[in-house]
Amino acid sequence: MRHLLKICIAKACFLMLLAFCAALVGCNSSTSSQSNASSNAGEQLPPVVATVNDRPIPTKLYEMYLKNGRDALGLDQNSEEGRRKLDQLKEGIVSGLIDRTLIAEEAERRGLSIPPDKLTEAERRSIQELGGDKKYDEYLKENHLTRDEYRDVIKMEVYGEMMSEELSKGLTVTDDEVKKYYDAHKNDPEFQMPERVAASHILINARPLVISQQLASENHLAGDELQRAVNEEMERRRKLAEELRHKAQAGADFAMLARQSSEDPSSREKGGDLGAFTRNTHTRAFDDAAFALKPGTVSDVVQTDFGFHVIKVSKHDQPRPMTLEEAAPEIRKRLLAQREAATLTDWLKNARSKAKIHINEPFRFGTLKTEFP
Repeated sequence: MRHLLKICIAKACFLMLLAFCAALVGCNSSTSSQSNASSNAGEQLPPVVATVNDRPIPTKLYEMYLKNGRDALGLDQNSEEGRRKLDQLKEGIVSGLIDRTLIAEEAERRGLSIPPDKLTEAERRSIQELGGDKKYDEYLKENHLTRDEYRDVIKMEVYGEMMSEELSKGLTVTDDEVKKYYDAHKNDPEFQMPERVAASHILINARPLVISQQLASENHLAGDELQRAVNEEMERRRKLAEELRHKAQAGADFAMLARQSSEDPSSREKGGDLGAFTRNTHTRAFDDAAFALKPGTVSDVVQTDFGFHVIKVSKHDQPRPMTLEEAAPEIRKRLLAQREAATLTDWLKNARSKAKIHINEPFRFGTLKTEFP
């Protein structure tokens, strides 16, 4: 779990790097082995990975992300495939660090200042994500970083968010684009509505272990005598549930019965209303009974680990594709995110072509060799 927490603290940049590397891992193209950089134990690397318009990128940041990436992706450096993926990871990290530096520089050029409270909140989130101040300091020490140095990392992450918003200003998605996407993807799994029911229930608590503990404590029972008393109490509660079921099936107000008799504190005051839910939301016995009911009907008494339930279903929706109206918010969000990503990609491509970037050896991995000769 510890390495997963470490990934969280390197949110913006590292998640981008992982996404980049995951895409590379899935492709079939091969790269030449470049695992010599930072792969051999004890190898001394230069203190700076690269300079971007004379801004240095510290090697210890590269090493931090490399360690996180190896842990997260579970790379085996003893296999050819593992070494290939490691090379791709290294290229992604250097490329990502360059991009992040360009973004921060542009944010400063545009006069985008970070409010102190926003930076404090971002640092607080990082500390919480790592597990508190102690683990945060341990992580920084392990990566040879001070709090001030890592605060600069966090500042770059915040600048990334601010620049993303800045570059995305004015981007929109039209209704025609949403409809076109919907027509092409309406049969995709993510745009299918699952089977759902809307139901209410009345619960009579009946947990044998709890009842046994109560009777043993209150009545000083044990052995067979205790077991008989538990069975009798379970039967008494089942009969109470049966009485409530008869009343409901005879036309009594189900919501009123639930408010008066249900022992489920989360739904009792709402008349037993559980809202709409899909299969596998509750216990198997409960869901099987609810999904077998026709709207407006009341179930037999259903026993689960929680006790005895009487269930009434008010609505039962079969699986179906989402309508355009239902799918539109997600489609609009998805298309806008794609547009924002494309805008940022184009901006970075242009910024990299204009910037004065020098990558030190041995950090010019893969395509970085030709892009920055």
